[in-house]
Amino acid sequence: MGNRWTGFVGPGTGTQTVSLLEEIHPEPPPVLCGAQAPQQGVSAPDGDRRLERFSTSSAGPYWLGAHGGAGETTFRELLGGVECRHRWPSPTPEAPSPVVVLLARQTHGGLEAARRAAQDWASGQHPEVVLAGLVIVAGTPGKTPKPLAAATRVISGGVPSTWVVPWIEELRLTGATDWESMAREPRKVLTALGEAVDELISERTPQ
Repeated sequence: MGNRWTGFVGPGTGTQTVSLLEEIHPEPPPVLCGAQAPQQGVSAPDGDRRLERFSTSSAGPYWLGAHGGAGETTFRELLGGVECRHRWPSPTPEAPSPVVVLLARQTHGGLEAARRAAQDWASGQHPEVVLAGLVIVAGTPGKTPKPLAAATRVISGGVPSTWVVPWIEELRLTGATDWESMAREPRKVLTALGEAVDELISERTPQ
């Protein structure tokens, strides 16, 4: 699979909308790193607090919102893949392991939902899933309040990688966004996320 981020082709347009390597600052955004696999001794959340499952047969990527409004549709539109509709993908026999990205808003409720989903994975309940990590989307513009920043750091320790996407004003104003009009900082984070997910999928897809 080639690096589609050198020149992104806008969904449905067939034309190059932006040369990301030219427009984005060369330094990669910070990625918080944590546990790379489920851990012994971690218990699953209570049954009524756990996300359900659905059958699938492709590698993904799968965007799994830990709560309503986490951004499954937005990430599918920007980066391709499949919306999970708040359910874990479960591969059919002989299907590749699905690559999953958890999504949550950087609010108290959103981070608590992300914590439960991360705990569910860490407890070993989804051994067939390849968890790329967690994406936390800023809940408001401006500086992140200290309690939310601290909670983000704690939760990031329980998943392989965590990307924090800055506020995207277009989403609030229009409910949609595109690469060409997106501010540099969120575009930089999303580019790094897309590259990481593409690499995981290419490792599991026959060439």
